[in-house]
Amino acid sequence: MGSGSSWSLGDSVIEWGCADLNVDGTLNVEAALTASADSVAINAGGTVAGGSGTLGLTGDFINHGTFSKGTGTVAVRDGCGNTVSTLSGGQNFHSLSVTTTSGKTLVMASGSTTSVGPGLLTLQGSAGNLLKIRASVPGNQALTSLNGSQSIRYVDVADNWGMAQVLAPGPASASNSMNSGNVLNWFDVLPIIPTLSALGLVLLAFGMVAVSRLNRPARSL
Repeated sequence: MGSGSSWSLGDSVIEWGCADLNVDGTLNVEAALTASADSVAINAGGTVAGGSGTLGLTGDFINHGTFSKGTGTVAVRDGCGNTVSTLSGGQNFHSLSVTTTSGKTLVMASGSTTSVGPGLLTLQGSAGNLLKIRASVPGNQALTSLNGSQSIRYVDVADNWGMAQVLAPGPASASNSMNSGNVLNWFDVLPIIPTLSALGLVLLAFGMVAVSRLNRPARSL
């Protein structure tokens, strides 16, 4: 879509046929159901209004312009020869669905937050072909913030920090999943809160009393 152009999809059903969708103008998804784009790139100056429909792709979601999530879903599926899909930078989706039966890898940007809400986050692999969730820089966590509902099964997660709520709560085995390390707020892996010994608590109490006395205003004579 060229700069200055505008395209409203209405309630159409569109099969992109593994073509890239490059947006330099304005794309209004509205209530359309679309599938099988290779990658979706919103270029600088481009705008995608998510509407209530589904924007379907098999490759990367790249946003250097404006993405208005509406109440719709961005759906990443198998196809077009893509075994890896990347979400560039920090993204904000109403609903995000990433599913695979062949073992796709979803790469999220290290140090950036992918936000989903108030809709549904679906992350779904299959038995023997887990959906791998990785950060763009190994060892450097990406962040996933969910303020909605979730359906997460058959995933293999590394280098990711769940925000706002625990993702796939319970042991990894409960969701047929795998913890591959450096995760927080996934499964039963929570941030470590330091605890004090009995002696430490006593010393902390004395310290607080001392500080309160030092900050007490002096009595006038």
